[in-house]
Amino acid sequence: MVFKGQITHLSQKGLGVVQNKQDGIAYFVSGTWPGDHGEFEIIDRTLPNKKYGYAKLVQLIQPSVDRQQAPCPFLGTTETACAGCPWMIASYTSQLEQKRNRFKYALQRAGFNLESLSIPPVHPSPVQYGYRNRFQLKTDGNQLGFVAEGSHRIAPIQDCLVLNEACKTLLHKLHNQLPRSDWQPIKGANWNFIDLDDDLSFEQIRLNHKRPFKQGNCTQNAWIKAWLSSKLAENPVPQKIIELFCGSGNFTEILAASGCRSIIAYEVELDAIQQLRAKHLLNVDAQSIDLFKPFVWKTIKKVISDADTLMLDPPRAGLKNMKGFFEHFLALRTIYYISCDPESFARDAWHFTKKGWKLAEIQLIDLFPHTPHVETLAILKKQQ
Repeated sequence: MVFKGQITHLSQKGLGVVQNKQDGIAYFVSGTWPGDHGEFEIIDRTLPNKKYGYAKLVQLIQPSVDRQQAPCPFLGTTETACAGCPWMIASYTSQLEQKRNRFKYALQRAGFNLESLSIPPVHPSPVQYGYRNRFQLKTDGNQLGFVAEGSHRIAPIQDCLVLNEACKTLLHKLHNQLPRSDWQPIKGANWNFIDLDDDLSFEQIRLNHKRPFKQGNCTQNAWIKAWLSSKLAENPVPQKIIELFCGSGNFTEILAASGCRSIIAYEVELDAIQQLRAKHLLNVDAQSIDLFKPFVWKTIKKVISDADTLMLDPPRAGLKNMKGFFEHFLALRTIYYISCDPESFARDAWHFTKKGWKLAEIQLIDLFPHTPHVETLAILKKQQ
């Protein structure tokens, strides 16, 4: 079925949304932007609730005023095209606007009154190309690339505009290795993966070996650390900080420089904890623990009960494990929450407000231009 319509807004996942007046269903469409007027074809992927479905753009009749020609030759919506930077079709200014809209909508859906909150514009990335310092490739021994949208197929690439020069060099060298029979996946698997970053030499590359996590945009990561440092300086020096999901200590270094007398940092990945311990930060005790494990707060209640400050930087799922959380963090007064997912942040923040906390400050920052991703920096205060 083909119909005409206009993209009115973007979904939480960054897809265009168009209303089909013939069947009353809203459809998600890849490769579109608010204001695009086009002809759409329904894909046989209607969602269970029947209120939403998927469609593809057949013909762009009138492009959005914010639309631009994507400079990447590998970007597309076909089964073998790369979809890693889907927002490259739009001006950077409008990308930032849509990231802010996504965050606002997430808060609204969670229950927040937006009029009571100050949500500043997204802090832009000073460079929109050549910024990324880590990436993961997929290979079957014959092809090398990223994953095509909505599939288990490799989208082959020979270059990538968002990678920095060191990462581009690794990509080109790997591409020159093809074909490689020893890179072929085992039976039943679609591919093998290769984790890469700009700290890695070509000789150190290993198949199916995860590299330690590092922030993908060095410039923006430095800005976040400066923001955190300034906010810590604006408040009384913490006595005891609990840091959850500390990784290898990206933010622990800033916390340790605050003058705090004690920091206990938790992370599930032992390799990351060992990296943090190797930094020998003053007054920092780094511990490996699964923070999604049931009753975890009860397990560590003796050491967290007198902490006055909490630092959170969870994975995309958010804090998630809230049972017993507030019963054991008895002395908390300030929470610094850094989130990579607006929806899970909004859920957690709303839960905090129901327990007597106030969302005191919000800052959004763009770590990954040309994607729907937006990073949230927030401060929550315990209400007296």
